[in-house]
Amino acid sequence: MTITNEQKQQAQDLLKKHGTLKEASEVSGIPPATLHRWHQRYKSDFAESRYNIPEMPEDDIPVDEIVEHLHTRFKKRKTHREAKKWIPIEMKSDEPIGLLWMGDPHIDDNYCDWDNLREHLRIVNEYEGVYGCNLGDYQNNWVGRLGRIYGEQDTSHKTAWKLVEWLINEMNPLILIGGNHDMWSGAGDPLKWMQRPHSVLEDWEARVELKFPNGRDCRIHAAHDMPGHSQWNSLHAQNKMARFKSNASLYISGHRHNWALGQIELVEQETTAWLARARGYKFHDTYAFTKGFEQQRFGQAIMQVIDPHNTNPVSWVQCFADPLEGAEYLQYRRQLRK
Repeated sequence: MTITNEQKQQAQDLLKKHGTLKEASEVSGIPPATLHRWHQRYKSDFAESRYNIPEMPEDDIPVDEIVEHLHTRFKKRKTHREAKKWIPIEMKSDEPIGLLWMGDPHIDDNYCDWDNLREHLRIVNEYEGVYGCNLGDYQNNWVGRLGRIYGEQDTSHKTAWKLVEWLINEMNPLILIGGNHDMWSGAGDPLKWMQRPHSVLEDWEARVELKFPNGRDCRIHAAHDMPGHSQWNSLHAQNKMARFKSNASLYISGHRHNWALGQIELVEQETTAWLARARGYKFHDTYAFTKGFEQQRFGQAIMQVIDPHNTNPVSWVQCFADPLEGAEYLQYRRQLRK
């Protein structure tokens, strides 16, 4: 049965007046057991404690402040993400430039194509107006169960990061994209520490807008990979992106260790777009071999040449599967401006 507050108080008053449970029971006619139970509940609920526990300060900020903080942080993050829809890069000159889009290096792999990798780095460093860009997967970066594969390659994880740092220093990058192998590092990704102040670093995808002083803008949609796949058309994803998703002069990705290059006309936009996929530098791909895919020999990197003075929508951006040919064409365009 429920014991009311009145019953608890009555038991307290009777015992306080008569002193003993027996006398209080005889006077009130309440059975001793019942009176005892009521009084015990009184002591449990109302009696003053013989000790004092001071009120402890809260161990966190009030929930209202938490809500306000999270709301403010969300607004900042939303503004940040929307600002990166097209990342502006202010060019200091109207001279023609070249972007060397290097495919997946996998620089610590036993089958990294050092011949072409070092040749392409030489082009970046020796040809005027060439900027290095990379589409991701700088090293194997095996994690979890895949960590066992380190037993099959000559370079350790520690050595791999040294090689990645060397690569970034050599290419003096304008744009760096993190691929799936890089993103396995999580929040502690060392690539973010190796990034140069004048370069763009984004996980998986970067949409950039090169803004030249003469008012010409060149949009580039670069990603480690793009959604959509066809075994008959290596540029299926880029074609779909160009026609339905954005408005850029180049759509380029890596990831699949194959290459292709093409130019299409976008009738509605009254312009053209280049579609590209860079093969990368993993010369012998065990995964591709076991799946029966072809091992391609060319297209490790794609050279994009941009001449902001050229008003022809077909030719103001040119792309080359041979970076050296692209670099020589760039020098020709730069000479025309002198």
